[in-house]
Amino acid sequence: HHTMRVASIVSLLSLTAVAGFSPCFSRCAAKTATQRYMFSGSGEAAPKEDDPEQLKAIEAAAKSMGMTVEEYQLGLNARVRFENQISEMRLTGGSGDIMVEADGRSPPNHIVVTITEDGKAKGPETVSKELVAAFKSVAEAAKTGRKDAQSNMMQFIADEMKK
Repeated sequence: HHTMRVASIVSLLSLTAVAGFSPCFSRCAAKTATQRYMFSGSGEAAPKEDDPEQLKAIEAAAKSMGMTVEEYQLGLNARVRFENQISEMRLTGGSGDIMVEADGRSPPNHIVVTITEDGKAKGPETVSKELVAAFKSVAEAAKTGRKDAQSNMMQFIADEMKK
């Protein structure tokens, strides 16, 4: 039964867009329609007490997925945590002369490209090749980081379901 509930919550996550691939979620919905509750797995996904419309929408969505409101909110909170973890990643690729830093999103929202004077002295062809290699390195690291974040999200859900 516990595994079934975790699977239901995971299905919620898979049916909803992940902000790593839908930038508006974390900037729009998550920040305007959520509030942190201190002692609840629902966390940022908990409805505001003074917003009966939001509570009704969450109840309807939970019911349509065969979940309790608490399970639905746990799934939403896990998603927010997952998105935040990906956004907060800082991955680097390249050398000291030609370097790229990015977050874990795909495509990234945070990108810093550093090319020193020594890097520029290598010539445009070398700079181009090294930048491509640096971006590939960062993309691979981000892929691994997203997998780790997903594992953390699954563990969070499992831990919260045991409470």
